[in-house]
Amino acid sequence: MSYRLDPATRVSDGLRGVSFAELDLAHTALGSPPERHSGVHSARKCLKRLRSLLLLARPGLPDPVFLNLTDRIAGIARGLAAARDAQALTDAVDKLARETESGPGDGPIQSLRGWLQKRRHAAEQNLEQSAASEAMRALLELRPRFAGLAVYPDDFSPLAEGLKRCYREARQAFRHSVASDSAEDVHQWRKGVQHHWRQMQLLAACWPSELSARVEASRTLSQLLGDDHDIALLTQLVSTPTMTFGKPEEIAAFLKRCRKRHKALRKEARAKAEILFVEKPGPFANRIAAYWLSAAGKAASAAATEQPGNVVAFGDLRTRAS
Repeated sequence: MSYRLDPATRVSDGLRGVSFAELDLAHTALGSPPERHSGVHSARKCLKRLRSLLLLARPGLPDPVFLNLTDRIAGIARGLAAARDAQALTDAVDKLARETESGPGDGPIQSLRGWLQKRRHAAEQNLEQSAASEAMRALLELRPRFAGLAVYPDDFSPLAEGLKRCYREARQAFRHSVASDSAEDVHQWRKGVQHHWRQMQLLAACWPSELSARVEASRTLSQLLGDDHDIALLTQLVSTPTMTFGKPEEIAAFLKRCRKRHKALRKEARAKAEILFVEKPGPFANRIAAYWLSAAGKAASAAATEQPGNVVAFGDLRTRAS
């Protein structure tokens, strides 16, 4: 089952089915030692998708259920974070080197790459020794808890409210990050964009052409903000007084390259967000709800009119008196 809800299916049934599929995908990904690193990446994506699903359904869930499930998901993700983060920063160093002009800042890039590779190796050793098996066990323990997942009322209204809340928060985070221009606020904005991206994936079946376009737009925006976050982490690492990755003038040149890249990324991200979040939360959520109800109505009508060819109407079963 893909990460997509079906308008023809009861909402709670659909949520459970998608959740089971993500838990199974994450468990399988972690159980492949030759591809452990890519498996960690895949498993973490599954956990993020589950988090977005729960936020969408939250208005229809009891608070203890929502909090318990999200806390458990967060705990599993933390156990896998070190291995993934070390690789992500290594990739960020390489990407920065490709996308900015070479020059005096190259020295810290080489030193950073070597330090991050050692950090990745240590994280991978921990992953093999315990982190992966602990995460797999926790995923199995989560499955029965998701078996009872149900929203009330069991229709689209809780999801419409959840969509409105998440969209509003992402939109507000965007405005706030523009005003502050701080790395922390941009990172919070990124989280909101990621939830919107995944929630559009979940609901895309109600109008595939429009919502698939929003999926692609929000994914692209998330990637830009992810690059911005990685550069912010590299900047913080290089600026740590106890760390030495080059001469002062080399560090200054590297930080200048980072600031230049930050500026370009944020300019592009803000231009895309102005389009993606132009609509107000209420009208946006109402419009998606109308799409969903229309698609669900069409599916119900089609199901009601279907008649299997081998079924004989009861009224045609007559016996004649002899």
